[in-house]
Amino acid sequence: MSQTTFDLAVLRSFVAGMDLGSFAKAADRVGRSTSAVSAQIRKLEEQAGTALFRKSGRGLALTDAGEVMLGYAPPRRAERRSRRGGARRRSGRLDPARLTRRTSAKSC
Repeated sequence: MSQTTFDLAVLRSFVAGMDLGSFAKAADRVGRSTSAVSAQIRKLEEQAGTALFRKSGRGLALTDAGEVMLGYAPPRRAERRSRRGGARRRSGRLDPARLTRRTSAKSC
């Protein structure tokens, strides 16, 4: 079973997109262009083998696979503060098959 290591900068863009509901707003937060963030998300989805976002009205929402991916992303600032007490984070390694197995089970 192979594991994929995801780039932390890409995961930060992913979290920003989820938090803000827009790749344009995420781009401002992470200091990149909108097209660079879109390309990062596309690359992340290719590595994961599935879509992570779906359109939700005028914004974005996570797919089931996106929810799983969020568990492997760097914690947001508020979460980092609460985790300083010593809780260990998961590693950045993830088996992409885990994303598709969980989402395919729900789609039946």
